[in-house]
Amino acid sequence: MSIEHTNAKIYRKLLRTILISVGAVLLNGCITMFLVPVISNTVGTEAYGFVSLAKSFEAYALIITTTLNAFAARHIVIEFHQNNKKQANIYFSSTVYGNLILSTTLFALAMLVVFFLDRVVRISTKLVPDVRLLFFFVFVNFWITTTTVAFQSAGHIKNKLDMAGGFKTFAYLCEAIVLILCFTLFVPHVFYVGIGLAVVSLIMAGGAIWIWKHYASELQVLKKYFSWRAIQRLVLDGVWTAFNSLGGIMNDGLDLLICDLMLTPLQMGQLAVSKTFHAFFSSFYALIGQAFEPLLLKSYAKGDKKKLMEQLKLSMKVSGLISNIIFAGFTTLGVAFYKLWIPKEDIMLIYMLTVIDNLATIPRGPIFPLYYIYVLTTKNRFPTIMTFVCGIFNVLAMYLLLNFTNIGIAGIVWTTVAVSVIINFVSNPLYMAHVLDISWWSFYPEILKNLISCGIMVAVFFGLAHVYMPSSWLGLIGSGIALATIGALIHLLVVLNREDRIAVIKLLLRKNNLV
Repeated sequence: MSIEHTNAKIYRKLLRTILISVGAVLLNGCITMFLVPVISNTVGTEAYGFVSLAKSFEAYALIITTTLNAFAARHIVIEFHQNNKKQANIYFSSTVYGNLILSTTLFALAMLVVFFLDRVVRISTKLVPDVRLLFFFVFVNFWITTTTVAFQSAGHIKNKLDMAGGFKTFAYLCEAIVLILCFTLFVPHVFYVGIGLAVVSLIMAGGAIWIWKHYASELQVLKKYFSWRAIQRLVLDGVWTAFNSLGGIMNDGLDLLICDLMLTPLQMGQLAVSKTFHAFFSSFYALIGQAFEPLLLKSYAKGDKKKLMEQLKLSMKVSGLISNIIFAGFTTLGVAFYKLWIPKEDIMLIYMLTVIDNLATIPRGPIFPLYYIYVLTTKNRFPTIMTFVCGIFNVLAMYLLLNFTNIGIAGIVWTTVAVSVIINFVSNPLYMAHVLDISWWSFYPEILKNLISCGIMVAVFFGLAHVYMPSSWLGLIGSGIALATIGALIHLLVVLNREDRIAVIKLLLRKNNLV
C-alpha cells in the first residue's frame, strides 16, 4: 500500500470522526436550544443560571481527579504502541482502581455541599429543593464519568473515536427523549437537566467499555496490575495539569459564582445564557483537537517529528476554520437568533455578553489542538504557572471592576477575554515551540493567517447582512448555511497553501472507499 494511499485512508477516517462528532455536538446544541426557553419561561431565567453553576461545581471537583487522569491515556497508549503491554496494563488497572476510590470519596463530600447548598450560594427559597436535586444528579454524572474515564484510552489506541462519537450521538438522542418526556408529562423542574446528564454519562461509559472489550481486550483490569508507583507517576505528571485547571477555573469558571454573589441571581442567569453558546462553540474546536489525538500520540510514540508537526499544523487550520465561522456567523446573525429564540429576555444585553465572551475564541480556536503538546511531552509547568497567575489577575480584576466601577456584568467577561488573548496568542505558542525544540515562530504563521481569515469573514458577513437579515427560523438556517459555505471558502483560500489545497481536493474527490 502506497504512502499516499495510507495517508488518504488515515485522513478520511479523521474526517469521518470529525463529522460524527460534529453531529453529536449539533444534537447537544439542539437540546440546549430546547432547554433554555423552556426553563426560562416556566421555572425562570435564574433557574437556568443554576444549571451552568452546577456544571461549574462539577468542574471544581474534576480538578482533583485531573491529577490522576490527565496523563493516564497518554501513558497507556504510548506503552501499548511501544509493545510494553504489561506496563500498559499496570497504568490501565491502576487508573481504574484509583478513579473508583477517588471519585467515590469526592461524591460523598459533594453530597455535603448539596445538603448545605442554600448556605453556599444565593438561591430563591422556592427553588432550593429543585436546585438541590439538580446538583445531586450533576454529581451522579460526575461519578459515572470519572470512574470509567480510563476505558476511553481504548478508543485512542485503536483510533475508534468515530465509534465513540456514535455512542455520544446516541447518548444525546436519549437525553433529548428523556428531557422532552419530563418537561411535557410532568411539572417543569430544573433538576430534569441533571437526570439527562446522568443518562448521557451512563451511555457513553457503556460505549467506552464496549469499545475496550471488542478492540483492546489486551488491556485488563486486574488487582495484580495495580501499582502505587504507577499512581504516583500519574499524579506527579498530572498535578501540574490540575494546577492549570485551577487557573482555568479562575479564568473562566468563577464568573457565574461571582455574578451570583456580587450581582444578582437574575444577572447570573443572563450570563449563563450567553456562556451557554461560548461552551457550545468551544466544543466544536475541542472535538477537532480530540479527533487528532490518536494520530499525534502515534507519531510522538514513534518519534516521527516531521509527521507530528504536519498533523499539528493541519489541526490548527481545521480548528481555526470552525472557530472563525462560528464567531463571524454568530456576530452577524446573533441578534436575529436571540429574537427568535428568547424574545422575552434582554436580547441586546445577552448578545453583547455573548460576542464579548466569544472574542476569546479567535486566538483560542487554532491554538486549542496544540494543548495536547503538553500531554505528549509532560512539560507543562510554565503554562500552568502562567495560567494560574492570569487566573488570579482575572478574579482580582473582576472584583475591582464590580466594586469600584459602573461597568457591571460586562466587566466579568472583558477580563476573561483579556486573559485568554495573553495566554493563547503570546505565552502558549512560544512555550509549545520551546518544548518541541523548534523555532519560536513556528506556529505564528498559522495563527496570523487565521486572524486574517477571521477579519475577512466578519467584514464579508456583515456586508451580506446589510443585503438580507433573516426574520424567520427558515431564513436563519438558510443564512447560516450560506455564510458557513462562504466562510469555509475564505478560510481555505487564506489559510491553506497550494499543497494543502491539492491534498484536500484529492481527498474529497477520491472515488474508492478507503476506510
